[in-house]
Amino acid sequence: MDADQMDTRTRAVSEPIATENLVVRLPTDDDEADIVRLWDDPSFNWLFPHRYDGSPPRLEEVAAYARSVIRFGSALLICDHGGAPLGTVHLSGLWRDTAEVGWYVAREHRRRGIAREAVRAVVLHLLEHHNLAVHARMDKANAASRGLAEKLGFAPARCEIRGSVGFATTLQDQRDILDREEAAASSMRPAA
Repeated sequence: MDADQMDTRTRAVSEPIATENLVVRLPTDDDEADIVRLWDDPSFNWLFPHRYDGSPPRLEEVAAYARSVIRFGSALLICDHGGAPLGTVHLSGLWRDTAEVGWYVAREHRRRGIAREAVRAVVLHLLEHHNLAVHARMDKANAASRGLAEKLGFAPARCEIRGSVGFATTLQDQRDILDREEAAASSMRPAA
């Protein structure tokens, strides 16, 4: 794979993805402080596996990681239409024929469907425009993320990382879910 193909793969979402309520986009250098603020949360420590002692990462470590994802495009910023940052969608494995997605929504924005809307948009983009297999992996104890993966149509998949569970989805799975949701929504509309 040449350098241009590699950059296309690692930056699989080069243009912002707009949904009904959100914009999911590559972060810029101007977003570093917002990303650090989002990630300065103990529930985000899963991204710092070198912290085996359980201590939270230092702010410098969070900032260094934020600069890294900005540089390499390995995380997307979830914003409302006004530009306020709400969370991130993480992408890895894009240099292969697989994309692994992960997500994080700031505590104050949880339980509002933000992760579901953002992740669905990114997954559909990866499946439709890049022909990638899409996987998700999370800690077994993370019931909220497991539930979201299932709601998004991910099926259980093999995961060899101790303490983690894996999921995978296909374009047909996603289209079937969207068709079912559309049918359910139209059946709830009042007759004209």
